[in-house]
Amino acid sequence: MTDVIAEPSVRLLDTDHSDIRFQEALADLFAEDGTIYIVSGYFTYQGYLAIRDDIVSFLERSRDNELITVVSPASDQFSPRIAHDLWSLDEHDQVQIYKQPRGLHAKLYIREGPNPTCLIGSANITQVAFRYNIEINVEITRESIDHPDLQPFHEWILELVETSDPLRRRDLLPPYQVGGSVANWSNKARYLPKRNVALRAIPVLLLLVFFSGMFSLLLSLI
Repeated sequence: MTDVIAEPSVRLLDTDHSDIRFQEALADLFAEDGTIYIVSGYFTYQGYLAIRDDIVSFLERSRDNELITVVSPASDQFSPRIAHDLWSLDEHDQVQIYKQPRGLHAKLYIREGPNPTCLIGSANITQVAFRYNIEINVEITRESIDHPDLQPFHEWILELVETSDPLRRRDLLPPYQVGGSVANWSNKARYLPKRNVALRAIPVLLLLVFFSGMFSLLLSLI
């Protein structure tokens, strides 16, 4: 069977005005065979469910198909239900999930193989990005992953995978995930003006004090 070679193209993907939305282009990545790389700063369970059927079809279609994803294991950036579901689907060692402890804010989606394609832009894999936010992304399709338009992105994602660690089940336990969120925001605060940090931290501290007081009151009534 001869592979159908797609015409080289560049398409703009936005929320409202493009011919194809980002969610549809992301689903289309899984319509052809190869290795798919996903890097998404925020990866929610509802966003995952929107493309889950496409992922399942991709993995079942050929045992040579692979899915490699890099995520932040922090509680506010990644749902553990995604990892558990992908692991349950992975009967033939086709899925690899890596964790990146630094503040992961990149959004890059690549398929190696026939008609290699790259999606890059502002959109995470979330329902908010799919349906509400004003997002802008570009889809690039070329005849080879070594084409100058794709090669820099491909090399970047390979290096990211190499410098990331495999995600472990214990990384998804609440103490580890919450700890990751605290570490991320603490590191971000180092690069913000002190006044901005105070303005953000004080309301959070007040809420913690309030809920702590309410919890103590409830305990006293039991």
